[in-house]
Amino acid sequence: MVARFELLSVADAFERSLRNMSGLSAKHSALVAASRVLAERIDLIAEDGFIDGNGKLDNVTVPTFLKYLQALGMTVDVVQKAPAKAKGGSQKDMLADFRREHRQTV
Repeated sequence: MVARFELLSVADAFERSLRNMSGLSAKHSALVAASRVLAERIDLIAEDGFIDGNGKLDNVTVPTFLKYLQALGMTVDVVQKAPAKAKGGSQKDMLADFRREHRQTV
């Protein structure tokens, strides 16, 4: 079954996630409180393209919010693929190819 999500604000989605979390206790109170503030801020600045009240791009709030979600156990671990191997073999071969292609003619 595929999950279906309503179009919610970040603050509303956070509250929905909290309702569906198990294992949270009083020791998580500060994280939850700070996350609520960040979620509301994201909703506020998203309306203006993440430009804050001082006219500056806010590139801190979202990553900070994501770190708080991670600390609360609300993120999904992403498996990263191994980097693709370079075509053409080893670096030594690539260097030889480069030199061959870029020889100066006199």
